[in-house]
Parts: sequence; C-alpha cells; structure tokens
Amino acid sequence: MINYFWLAVVMLGPVLLGAAIVYAILRQRRLSARERINSDAATHELYRNEENADTRPLGGRQ
Repeated sequence: MINYFWLAVVMLGPVLLGAAIVYAILRQRRLSARERINSDAATHELYRNEENADTRPLGGRQ
C-alpha cells in the first residue's frame, strides 16, 4: 500500500509543478507600449546616475 502512495507522489509531483509553471506563464501580462517606454527611461536614468556617482569614499575613481 505504501508503494502506491509513493508512486502517486512521484508521478503527481512533477505534474502539479508543471501545471503551476504553465499557470504562472499564462497569467503573466505583457507591458503596454507606454509602460515599456517608461521602464526603459527609468532604467537608462539609473545607469546614468550610476555612471556619475561619486565613488571616491568607497575607493572608486578619482
């Protein structure tokens, strides 16, 4: 009897995990054009701020 239990666990585990992954992929929504533009602009701003950061106290560039 215990062998059937472990057989069910081993067989159903990957099936449930796969179903959860498929569900998450299907629920994921795409960004609109405006959201993508805003995200890209914010990312570029962060990189620009990082390039201009004063890192001398941390032993960075002079």
